[in-house]
Amino acid sequence: ASRVLEGEEAYTLTVELPGVGEKDIELTLENRTLSITAENTVQSFKDHTLVLTEIPEVRYRTAFDLPERVDTTGIKAANKNGLLILTLPKHEEVKPRRIAITAG
Repeated sequence: ASRVLEGEEAYTLTVELPGVGEKDIELTLENRTLSITAENTVQSFKDHTLVLTEIPEVRYRTAFDLPERVDTTGIKAANKNGLLILTLPKHEEVKPRRIAITAG
């Protein structure tokens, strides 16, 4: 599951990847298409006849076409508690600006 929230400064893209570590996540950006590939292959041990794993095997692949408004050079990614959180900043020119009113 993933969701995108739009704020004034940036978009926030949250992807649920339970049990997947940073090293198992691959992020690639090509022609404004952001691809997320995650693989969590549960290791089985040959020495044990029964292997109990609480975390199911995860193979996740998705791609997002980023809007022109996203400044791709400033994208940040963080992995917290099974959530991959991507911050997609907007270009300066599309951010809302407050115009100060000076008393005449």
